[in-house]
Amino acid sequence: YLFATMVAGMLGAMLVFFGKQENIPALKWWGTAYLIGAASVAIWTIGGSKLGEPLLLALNAVGFIACGMVWNAARVFLGRKPHLPGLLFGAIVWIGVAVALPSLNVAMRLTLGAAIVAVYAALTASELWSERRRTMQKRWPTIAVPVMHGGVLMLPILLGGLLRPHDETFASSIWVTAFSIELILYAIGTVFVIFMLVSDRAVTVHKTAASVDPLSGMLNRRGFSEACLR
Repeated sequence: YLFATMVAGMLGAMLVFFGKQENIPALKWWGTAYLIGAASVAIWTIGGSKLGEPLLLALNAVGFIACGMVWNAARVFLGRKPHLPGLLFGAIVWIGVAVALPSLNVAMRLTLGAAIVAVYAALTASELWSERRRTMQKRWPTIAVPVMHGGVLMLPILLGGLLRPHDETFASSIWVTAFSIELILYAIGTVFVIFMLVSDRAVTVHKTAASVDPLSGMLNRRGFSEACLR
């Protein structure tokens, strides 16, 4: 978990830096989400049970807010407004269930947390899928990465939540190790997807600038020739 948080923190700082440098708000959202999520997981990993139940619940809630920020970053990148109620929904559900059911075992808490993250991953994938265009066949990783992330999280929900709901060894099973490895892969894969989207948009802007007259909005000589060839 500490290794995953170090990777996520480094990538988050890089995204914030490039977001400020290139004035891209979505990169700032993504970078801030990475930094917040990495900080919450790092404090939770180092402190453990010494932090106390209220602080642990708050740290987990902050992590879910970071997941909501990743979803909102996709919305901002595609020109939509941030969905603030949705950003806080996962944290509210987590705290509400923890307060209403204080005797909930560790396995069920893991299941609930994985479900919340999987929902945010599905929302992120749906945002990117709604923007499918003629170049989408080249952008299949933008859908595959969050879908695979959600799938990895949903699989233990089915295995642990439905088949072994009262198995106390679930919390120390191989899925906990798989989560930490998957966090690293998802962090790296998501940044790859982000920069692929930013690069694709930059290429589109430059192609448009090279083929369209900025005053009239009509094709220039180069754009007209390419259109005729097509």
